[in-house]
Amino acid sequence: MNSFVDKPPYWINRAAFLFRAELQRAFAADGIDITPEEWALLMVLRERRPLTVGALAELTMRDRTTVTRFLDTLSGKGLVTRAADEKDRRRTLIGLSAQAEHLFPRMLGHVEAMIGRAGRGISREEMATTLSVLQRLISNLNEKD
Repeated sequence: MNSFVDKPPYWINRAAFLFRAELQRAFAADGIDITPEEWALLMVLRERRPLTVGALAELTMRDRTTVTRFLDTLSGKGLVTRAADEKDRRRTLIGLSAQAEHLFPRMLGHVEAMIGRAGRGISREEMATTLSVLQRLISNLNEKD
């Protein structure tokens, strides 16, 4: 009998939940007032800044309203900047503040430690296969039928 526990979505969801909980715990223990969802936005901004709210929402697979709410919180914490796009003054570009840049290595250290702990006993080949399968699952779900 096949149960939902035998299906990838169950394990993907469980892993995501555990990663978020562990990251929240590690940040809190270090006095870092950042949620895993806020971390996801900061990480994308660090790699692809500056971005519009729409682009950030698309890259993080969240709706614009949710991203705007997170950005308001991050702005209140002094971690993001907002500036008018010089090419189109109607658009606002979001970037990381100097404070976020300073905090980023500490946050990244916790993320890397968590990934290392989660990957104990998993060979490079197994990890590469896992990543490949997850990428194909996502690609399949993104295809328009």
